[in-house]
Amino acid sequence: MSISACAISLCFQIINNYHLVKIEDWTALMDITGSLAVIASVLLIVTIILNAITLIVYRDRIAK
Repeated sequence: MSISACAISLCFQIINNYHLVKIEDWTALMDITGSLAVIASVLLIVTIILNAITLIVYRDRIAK
């Protein structure tokens, strides 16, 4: 479920960037693109780490 939430939030960011391109708001794109790339990467990495920890913690409980 958390991977789905991460994917949805990244999809909304892509849609927002598309909207800015469509209305030709180049200054807004130049302002947010760098930070957006960093934040999207951090979001994805944290989601993967948290899901890996959850998988490791509950792996033994699922096997029983």
